[in-house]
Amino acid sequence: MAQKAVVPAGPDPQRQRVPRPVPDPRPPAPDPRSSSVRRCWGMGTGRHYASIGALLTAASALATIPVLEMGINDDWSYAYIAREFAARGHFVYTGWANTMVGVQAVWASMFIRLFGFSFTLVRLSTLPFAVGCAMLLYRLARHAGLSPPFALFGTLSITLSPVFIPMSASFMTDVPGFFFWLACVACGVKAANAGGRTAACGWMAAAAAAGVAGGTVRQVVWVVPLLVLPMAAWIRKKHGREGVAGAAAVLWGASALASALCFLWFQAQPYTVPGADTGAFVPSLEVAQEEVESALQLGVACLLFLLPVLSLYFSGWRDSLRRPLALGLGLGISGAMLGALWFFGDGLLLGNIVTAHGMLSPETELLGSKPEILPAAVRALLGVAMLGGAGVTAVALFQRVGGGGKTLPSPRLFALLYAPAALIYTLAILYRAVNDWILLDRYVIPLLPMAAIPLLWHYQQRMRRTPPVWSWMVLGLFGFYGVATTHDYMAAARARLAAASAVTAAGVPRTQVTAGLEYDAWTELEQSGHVNDEGIRNPPGAYRPQEGRRYPVSPPYWFWEETPGVEPRYLVVYSRLPALGDAPFPTARYQTWLPPFHREVFTQMAPAEKR
Repeated sequence: MAQKAVVPAGPDPQRQRVPRPVPDPRPPAPDPRSSSVRRCWGMGTGRHYASIGALLTAASALATIPVLEMGINDDWSYAYIAREFAARGHFVYTGWANTMVGVQAVWASMFIRLFGFSFTLVRLSTLPFAVGCAMLLYRLARHAGLSPPFALFGTLSITLSPVFIPMSASFMTDVPGFFFWLACVACGVKAANAGGRTAACGWMAAAAAAGVAGGTVRQVVWVVPLLVLPMAAWIRKKHGREGVAGAAAVLWGASALASALCFLWFQAQPYTVPGADTGAFVPSLEVAQEEVESALQLGVACLLFLLPVLSLYFSGWRDSLRRPLALGLGLGISGAMLGALWFFGDGLLLGNIVTAHGMLSPETELLGSKPEILPAAVRALLGVAMLGGAGVTAVALFQRVGGGGKTLPSPRLFALLYAPAALIYTLAILYRAVNDWILLDRYVIPLLPMAAIPLLWHYQQRMRRTPPVWSWMVLGLFGFYGVATTHDYMAAARARLAAASAVTAAGVPRTQVTAGLEYDAWTELEQSGHVNDEGIRNPPGAYRPQEGRRYPVSPPYWFWEETPGVEPRYLVVYSRLPALGDAPFPTARYQTWLPPFHREVFTQMAPAEKR
């Protein structure tokens, strides 16, 4: 007789309740081995995303209508260097700023030799560098693990920024210097990831060449290869790839030597202006306060220009309410920064490119009052948006990045190669802010990728697979403002030039006409070959003090001390000045894209007793 099977005590294993997995609210991560995914995430449409970024960057610069036979901001000095290099074959400096220009001037001189000199041509020579920045930013974002939509968003959040567009439509050194910085980091990423030693050494050599070339444009770029090369070699060793320490050491030494020789050569050139005086730096409570204030201004400027990226995180505002500690931390830090600036008497805007009155502050480029473009209500709204964006972003950063298994790579490699140079750069500009009293919003451009790319990666991994519509709208609004404010500055400059040309056409010497920073500077350069900057040490006695000089208005225009060759008898102004009389020349009218849409510049005369 067969025995009856004994059923073990306890629940049946086959009938146990298995806990239901909590579904991931995000779409599943794509399998990178799938051919369709490769086409979508990199090999196919990814190229189209890169092309879109490059085309929009170029279109934004061209939309400003940069046709103007006069300088913009400081680029008259760099245009003069490029023109003289094309004519003489060597560099001729002007006593203005302490930028070497280098490769940028050589690049522009090739176009000058082909087509002849014009400010418009020289200005357009910056466009390839701007497009190159877009391409490199996109590739760096893709290497950091961003999908094509997020890589494009990150690229455009920088190249369509109101602080980048004016630089891409000018002959300023900011965009070319940024291009070489990005190129050096991108080559470092390639070197760290290269499979063989030969390829790695080739990419390291390219990184060294890009860094040295970029330093001849803006000297601060020289520090980038000195940090990227050893970091790339260390990353390769850490991940068990073929070592390239010897090649990295040789290239590091060559980069350092080339940078030092270029620096010494530049310091020995006539009419160069040295950098900050290290002997003037004496640690004190006042210096510490200035450093804190400058750091706050720099941080708030970064928050402002990163607002399109911060706006992404508003999609999780409901989660923010359930995390009051993180929300309070984000709001508290950003609120303390804004409150400290208010305590110091500084506004939300750092100044120079993005000001309440458009590009450049009132009476910087021309005498007279400029209309307010960003009124107090708009600035307050921007401050509230920055507070909210910082708050919800802080909440999201406290949440663990999920996704398991098949996720995109982290931006750790990008951060390791980019962050050290960004830190040194930040310390350098804070040091200069105290010693030279110069801290401008366009200095934050190289810092933006260091924050934008990791924030976008975190959002992509934690919240959504594509940027929301409203963030594209914020990005488009920032881009439109950047184009419009640059266009309006160009339009005003054309009106200033037309008004001054009407005076000189009547037989008045150009040296008796003052029409603002760029016009007067070019007059002085054509007269004496340099401006009258008190920082000039070589040749000795080049600076001529202007004590006792008579001016038609009080206080005098700040730039007249730099231009002793200009005797201001006829003055082009934004608004009529009571101390001056009207000149018998027509008003120059121009139209703008930002209100007020119809504006004009006036020509006035100095009183007879002040001529």
